[in-house]
Amino acid sequence: MTIVLELRDVAREYPGIPPVRAIDGVNLEVTSGEFVAIVGASGSGKSTLLNLIGTLDRPSEGSVFIDGINAGELRDRQVAGLRSARIGFVFQQFHLLQGMTAVDNVATGLLYQGESRRARRSRSTQALHRVGLGHRCDHTPAMMSGGERQRVAIARALVGDPAIVLADEPTGNLDSKNSDDIVELLNNLNEEGSTIVMITHDRELANRAPRRVSLSDGRVIDDVRTGEPS
Repeated sequence: MTIVLELRDVAREYPGIPPVRAIDGVNLEVTSGEFVAIVGASGSGKSTLLNLIGTLDRPSEGSVFIDGINAGELRDRQVAGLRSARIGFVFQQFHLLQGMTAVDNVATGLLYQGESRRARRSRSTQALHRVGLGHRCDHTPAMMSGGERQRVAIARALVGDPAIVLADEPTGNLDSKNSDDIVELLNNLNEEGSTIVMITHDRELANRAPRRVSLSDGRVIDDVRTGEPS
């Protein structure tokens, strides 16, 4: 299988007296088609690791490879292009534009790929059907439930066919029913071939992914394959 994410001896240190080493020597490989949950308590380094995996920050030490490309060897503009083309983001807060319909919100995920508006809307409509929201294409976020808004956000992350979908606490703003539905959706998308890396503090949620990586004090303390998703 193709390695789509690789961290080699990655560390992130912030200045201070003493310096704060938020991530300390992490090695991690994710292959195409995996669903990996990275779990840890508050202060474990999850947010820092998310920023490093998403190329939103650069490591103090080590290397981050996205789809075989060493992000550390790229200039800032090249890193932004890599991020746009190879990583789809799903956030806890959804980050949808309130005045836009679902299809236009999803289409924003294609703005930097040079496609026509018609092509972007066509692909966006397909992505919304993929997450079960084909009937909501012309609805704005205010007309949707929290679970539906998160599905729109997932469609936006998928629409550019990224190497990795990076989900940050994707159920953090949802009730238990909608949380279960979103996890089931992520599992289904993974079964269809999407590579998903989910960051969460919820160990029960992490246990529903086929692979669980636990983080503590900036270090990986276990890496367990939990079997088939539930």
